[in-house]
Amino acid sequence: MPVIIFFLLLLLFAPWALGLFLVFLLIFLFVFIPLGFAAQSFMWLILGPGQLLRVLFNKKVRRNHALEHATVNVIEERYGPSNIAGMAYEDGFTLKGTLDPYLALAAAREGLYRMSRGERKLAVHSRCGTTIVVTNTLAAIVFVGLLIITKHLSLVSILLAILCAHVFGAFFSKIVQYYVTTSQDVRGMTIEGVEIRSKPVSFLGMKFMMPAELFILTRQPEEGLNIEVINP
Repeated sequence: MPVIIFFLLLLLFAPWALGLFLVFLLIFLFVFIPLGFAAQSFMWLILGPGQLLRVLFNKKVRRNHALEHATVNVIEERYGPSNIAGMAYEDGFTLKGTLDPYLALAAAREGLYRMSRGERKLAVHSRCGTTIVVTNTLAAIVFVGLLIITKHLSLVSILLAILCAHVFGAFFSKIVQYYVTTSQDVRGMTIEGVEIRSKPVSFLGMKFMMPAELFILTRQPEEGLNIEVINP
């Protein structure tokens, strides 16, 4: 309501100011937004696929990524939707959220067992960060394609790109997760245990402890066993 009153007063007492505001708004909508979206699109065409390729060539990370998703899926099957977030590494994966470590360990073991028995769909999760990468990359591809076809920037191209990314992003994300960013071949993998980790963060000379996260430690089949020899 105050905004409407402000514009009415401008219209009555300073119509030229309102005209300048409308001109600036039109320039922002039809010039700056398309230019910014174009720059972001070209960046995503370079960076987006690169993020996926880094995972593609590291099978250890892809296996742990699959197990991370399987663990969250098992937990959500039992307790419903959650706010759990995770990150895969070569030697395991993290889980952040309100989560009991013993529950997480049991869910990881069940997920590993079920995937090794053929439930490969457990390796895909709708909230995976892959969805963000795929959606932004898809929007960039559609926008750049329309830019090449029409040969000019437009707000319509941006809206079409965002619409296509919103409609098809989740679908393509599942495909990319299944075939690129996860490996469901978890035969021979073992779960070594769970750790509670906190990270110190420095800010303006002061140190703070970040909230604890769980780390599920795994061992890959090609790594074998650690054998400790004790000399008598």
